[in-house]
Amino acid sequence: MNIDSLDPNLFTPASRDAWLKLVNRALKGADFEEALVSRTDDGVAIQPLYARRSDGAPLPRRRIDSPWTISQRIDDPDIGRAFTQLEADIANGASGINAVSNASASAFGIGIDAETDGLAARLAAALSGKDIALRLDGFSPALAEALAGSSKLATLHAGLDMFTPNRAPNELTDSVKRLYDTGFAGTILNADGRAVHNAGGTEAQELAVVAASLVAHLRLLGQTGLAPEAILNATSLCLSADQNQFVTMAKARAARMLFARIAEACGIANPPTAHLFMETSYRMLTRLDPETNILRNTIAVFAAGTGGADEVSVLPHTLTYGIPDPLARRLARNTQTVLIAESHLDHVIDPAAGAGGIEALTEALAEKAWEIFVRIERDGGLATMIASGQLAAMVTEARASRAAKPIVGTTLFAMKTERPVVVLGELGTVTGGMGLTPMRLDEVVSP
Repeated sequence: MNIDSLDPNLFTPASRDAWLKLVNRALKGADFEEALVSRTDDGVAIQPLYARRSDGAPLPRRRIDSPWTISQRIDDPDIGRAFTQLEADIANGASGINAVSNASASAFGIGIDAETDGLAARLAAALSGKDIALRLDGFSPALAEALAGSSKLATLHAGLDMFTPNRAPNELTDSVKRLYDTGFAGTILNADGRAVHNAGGTEAQELAVVAASLVAHLRLLGQTGLAPEAILNATSLCLSADQNQFVTMAKARAARMLFARIAEACGIANPPTAHLFMETSYRMLTRLDPETNILRNTIAVFAAGTGGADEVSVLPHTLTYGIPDPLARRLARNTQTVLIAESHLDHVIDPAAGAGGIEALTEALAEKAWEIFVRIERDGGLATMIASGQLAAMVTEARASRAAKPIVGTTLFAMKTERPVVVLGELGTVTGGMGLTPMRLDEVVSP
């Protein structure tokens, strides 16, 4: 039997009106909107049924012929242990290394000392001759310049960001120009919204901050003579991926739409494809029953990968307790490896294209984000919003207005006795960027 043997007239064509009649009968007088329509934190309505979209265009990752990069964090303050972990990661499936400084907004209480002697030489030696992408997070431009001068690295993402505290604009512009002239493979800049997400902000707020950051970098570096297309091509968009699968997929796709819209405003007829880095959410991690974080990470990686991320990094499930041990790191790494090597998710390019529900959610998030972005620009730009405390106030309001939801293992099906969690050391102070403080799920959404 094959598809051609099926009679196309076997089933009576369905209509929305007929479906609604059946739904209303099942609802028995209950309100359709209250019973079946949900809303995102931005107030975007999610209907129970959507028609297929024939005009849906794929929004793929930059390199469609390759899997997304399995980017494994090295962030252990013990530098010897960190490099032992790096070697284990490369030997066991990682295709990227995400080196996180203790000064990074994404360090979450740990991280490598940015002043470690010989760090550039050690990283170059560890990655020499290997097809491994290296991403720097929270380090000074000097480290990126030292590494870019080495021909030993396959790909480098320098991770420079004008919104890093105590980063002088002229220091950034001079470094970007020097890095650009080296012509290395990878990106130089970050337009990063993760701090907004992890502090409790909405998806549209996170996207708006990414857009505002991107425009701020365009303005700053445009003064140096770099063309807008070159700046866009050298920028990574950085987002968080959480357990809300469809919203995360839509957020990733909306980021690409915003990137293209900004490129169009710059007069670029054929803009480059955005490079999208996604890290699993810190705020979705819980301290109670931390094994449930493994499941949340799996959904987040699925959503990021199918949403079109170029790189994905997974926060180990025990991070809320302390420095993750080798088992927690292995589970984080294998979450991605299984989805690529066994589930072959990388073989499908933007499966959401044409799916009515995700297309509608993508467009709604992009429009909401654009509205917030326009307000940020109207009020003086992202730097002014951060310095005045307006950004923090906006995110705090969003966090406070979020309705309480059940948290598996914490407020729903909680364990009577918590199992001991093995970690390699305690966390330091968890700090954030942009004047924002990261929160865990069991803090953000209190029972």
